[in-house]
Order: sequence, then C-alpha cells, then structure tokens
Amino acid sequence: MPNTKNIEAGEGSNKRRKSVGRKNKGGSILPAQPEATLSLPRYPEAYFNCKILVGKVLDFDFCKNEGFPIVEWLKAQGLEPLFSINLPSYPELIKEFYVHILATSKIDLTTKVKNTEIKFDVPTLANILGIPREGPRGWNQRNWLVNDNFDKVECVKLLFGDNADFLQRMYTRNLSLHHRSLHRAVSTHILPKAGGFDEVTHMEAYTMYHLITGKKINVPYLIINHMHAIHDRENARLGYSNIITKILLHFGIDLTGEIHHPLQSVDKLGKGTLGRMGFKKHKRLGTWIPREEDSNRRRRSENG
Repeated sequence: MPNTKNIEAGEGSNKRRKSVGRKNKGGSILPAQPEATLSLPRYPEAYFNCKILVGKVLDFDFCKNEGFPIVEWLKAQGLEPLFSINLPSYPELIKEFYVHILATSKIDLTTKVKNTEIKFDVPTLANILGIPREGPRGWNQRNWLVNDNFDKVECVKLLFGDNADFLQRMYTRNLSLHHRSLHRAVSTHILPKAGGFDEVTHMEAYTMYHLITGKKINVPYLIINHMHAIHDRENARLGYSNIITKILLHFGIDLTGEIHHPLQSVDKLGKGTLGRMGFKKHKRLGTWIPREEDSNRRRRSENG
C-alpha cells in the first residue's frame, strides 16, 4: 500500500510532499500568497447613481449654411473653441472631479482626481479652453444680477420684445428661432442643465444678452461658479463632461484604461436639435418655422 501520509489534501498527486516543519532536511517554506489589495471607492455611495450630462459641439457648418447669427455672436466673443470641444466623457473621473471640489472662493476651483490635485482660476481655465476672460464678473442663481453694465429691463425687451415684463417668468416659446437656438447652446455649453429647456433663467438671459449685444462676458468665471453650484446641489446632474476631459488632459491625468464615451452625432447642436425643439424647414420658403405653424398653413390651404 502506498504511503499517503505526506500528500497535501486536495492536490491529487503523491509527488508533492509537505516540506513545512521538516527538521534538518534543508526544506524551504512555500512563499506566502499575496493578500488581495482592497481598492477604495473613488467617491461616496451618493455619487454612484449620479447622471452625467453629455457634452455637446455646435455644428458650425450647418449654422453658417443656414445664415444663423449664432456663429457671429460666438466669434465676436472668441468662444468658437469652447463650442468645438469634441472629446469623450469619462464618467468615473467626472464623479471624482465633483466629489472632491473644495469650498473655496468663487474665482477658482480646487479638486482632486486620481490622487492628483487640480487647481485652476479664471485665467488658467481661460488658457485651457482657449477663450478670453474679459468682461465683468457676476453670478446670481436666484435673482437678476446688478452691475453697471447690465440693464435687466433692456435684456428682457431684447429677448422677448418691447411688451415683455421682466417680473414675469421667461419661456423659450416666446423667443425667436435664433434666440431659442442661442438659449440651447448656452444651456448646454456655458451653463449646462439636464432639462427645463422651456424656461429661461436669469443667468441664461444675462449670458444671452451679452452674446447678442457683443458686450464682453467672462465665461470662464461663469463656468467655475456653475461647477461649484453643481457640487453644492443634491442629486445634481454632472455637467461639462468634455470640458472636464480637457482639464484632466491639461493637468496630465492618465486616462489609460478608463471607461469613456465618445460624442455621438446626436450630441451635435444643429439640424436635429431644431427638429427636437419643434422647428422644421419650409420647403417653399426655405426658412425654419415652428412645426405647428406649418400644420396650420396646410390646413388653411386645404380649406381654400
């Protein structure tokens, strides 16, 4: 009968013998198995289900071909680079970016991603994005901004007509086609939000007013303040995905192996966006009109 005394349990072979504990036989102790390293989560559980607002790019070619004034409005402010950032979003890194934002002054932002400190102020962010930083600094999420270069009554009349009341709520359905297109661009690039595109906020109106009139506006300052506001808001949608990617690249964050999502054709503000906003191009007139207006025209034509 074979000797099975020194066979290790579960090995299934009589050639491997126990060497641990053998005295004066020159046996070596088997190396210990490395312990599994527990990786700490990058962000608290509250951020697990946070939604990411996918970045957008403006279809400049389409807007130029249609003669839309938004191209000249953005060009006059030097904002074309901001509306042309075609970079993928990194959901895990975006959440990490927001969760580590420190409560600092509203003229700069400090956070941490992959154990690397990221700190930038208005001039640094302007340099990263390749856009100007001229113009007055103003921020107020609840009421109209008050400064010497801004008149809220003039702003409302410019956007909604001479009979508009600045005390009333502002809705995009009362904007012209070109102003509605600009509002969508502002609320996806400069002050991104998840929904509520039917309403114009005070800050959105303030931003649109400066873009339309050509008065300088400090967009990097607005972005920094809005990032702080997103961080402070519970269950907020996390915006600026492609801008954050550009910031991470500037600070040398290694993106290798990170889950990412490239921009899709639907993420381009252009013809499809106008369709989703309820506009269609009139075949005979060659102009963009509300879809319901085209339906009314057809009904009147059919009724003689």
